[in-house]
Amino acid sequence: MKFENKNMKIGIVAVLIVIVASISLYSYSNRGTIDRWPYSGETYLFIKPAFAGTMDQALTFLDEEAGISLYVNISQPIDLAVAKTADWSGIEDETSDYIIGSIRLPDLTADDDVHCFVHKTGWIVIYYLKGEPISKIVDWNSWVQSTRKLTENKLQVGLKQMTNALGVVATDIKYYHFQHPNATKCMLIFRTLVGSGENSFNVTIPNDITVYERSWSHYAETTWYTYYGSINSYFKIDGDTINSIIGVSDPVTNRGTLILGQLLPSAAHVVSVSSDYSGSYLYGVCIGLVYQEP
Repeated sequence: MKFENKNMKIGIVAVLIVIVASISLYSYSNRGTIDRWPYSGETYLFIKPAFAGTMDQALTFLDEEAGISLYVNISQPIDLAVAKTADWSGIEDETSDYIIGSIRLPDLTADDDVHCFVHKTGWIVIYYLKGEPISKIVDWNSWVQSTRKLTENKLQVGLKQMTNALGVVATDIKYYHFQHPNATKCMLIFRTLVGSGENSFNVTIPNDITVYERSWSHYAETTWYTYYGSINSYFKIDGDTINSIIGVSDPVTNRGTLILGQLLPSAAHVVSVSSDYSGSYLYGVCIGLVYQEP
């Protein structure tokens, strides 16, 4: 995928030659005066899980229910009674072998709860349901403006909730999308703004990339109604408003998916986030792509 700065016309074509599971992407822009970094990104390599033994039946279950997922084996048996001490918001199914349910995430709403499959053989799968966009994993509470990165996504937060309950540390974490088994990666591209103005980046998807999902997340730390009317934040692509957040006092995150025509391949699209409010509040947009490299 090629990223191009709107003013300086600098393309970065190397982002698809990623050989690690997570990278940061940088370019430079003169748009705006506060957020001088142009954008940041993360790329996750998808690896199909190879569940063994009694976990074989779980793959069918997850194929039917799960979307974007994180999974790990902690290399030791799991005491399910201890696993039940995690902050579950609900348990959907429970046997002597496993627990399936939803786990609360700190400082987030019930809609952000992640689903969890924990098996006595040591497997933990944290996921969102099929049909939910990958942009849902973006936790704007974890955004660090100085580095232009997330410290962790919601799946990672959910895994930490479980491993903290178990008293273990998870390593060798992997990602997978159960509804797109041919996808090899997903990419999250961020652009943020503090205060009023607009920041943007350009994105071009080449024809030889198969994209299975185009999704977005739009965040506003606050907007206000004033004597003169509402103060708003807008997320746009090519000047067309995809989402607006209008006159709210608390942080708001909206998300959704894009149709092909809104992010066509082989065309440079301008993605922007803006705010009318001059206070020192954060506004951001994230584009999420699930794709297969040639």
